[in-house]
Amino acid sequence: MTNLSIPLKAVSSPLLRESIYEQLRADILKCRIPPGGDIREAELAERFQVSKSPVRDALMRLEREGLVITIPRQGYRVAPISLADVEDMFHLRIALERACMERIVRRASDEQLATLEPYRVFDAKDWEGGFVDYNRSFHRHLAELASNARMRDQLGDLIDQMERAVLVSVNNIKHGSSATVVAEHCQLIDALQERKAKRAEKIAQDHIDAAAKRFTSAVSLMVIRG
Repeated sequence: MTNLSIPLKAVSSPLLRESIYEQLRADILKCRIPPGGDIREAELAERFQVSKSPVRDALMRLEREGLVITIPRQGYRVAPISLADVEDMFHLRIALERACMERIVRRASDEQLATLEPYRVFDAKDWEGGFVDYNRSFHRHLAELASNARMRDQLGDLIDQMERAVLVSVNNIKHGSSATVVAEHCQLIDALQERKAKRAEKIAQDHIDAAAKRFTSAVSLMVIRG
């Protein structure tokens, strides 16, 4: 288990619990703790130099999010990546992103739409987390431009939850090219800046559908290799 903890002794209790939760959540979403990996309270308490109570609180929150499952008399385990669950998330994401496109076209100013320009190019040296961070940032930025806090929060949480599936796709399709995805982003930016709502909605749906197919292909490769 990766030790990415920070000194927490001087942190107040609410902030302490939040910090432990955020670090564990990041470890799970970035697959530093792999799907199906065991989690033990005692080890985490030692890692963070705290009692088991704040660790247990964090694990209970992660369980409610569907990222952790409880194993009776054994402890906790990172929830496996379920193909059916990911398909459901892709389906929901299409609905949310299509709604974002319509809202952006109607509500966003020309100045706001211009802030999409940097996403026309992906340069690995500009993104600490590589293409995954670039892609997540682009879709989060779209959610911000929609100017609907509830939709933004739901889509942001969905993007976070899907990060594990994205990592599976990236790690298992070694000959894939980021250029194809960036080109799709450029098409979407063009449609939004031209205020073509229906075209933007169609491009967004096709874009997410393509991502779903990449994930399915990655899972198939894993099954064959397994």
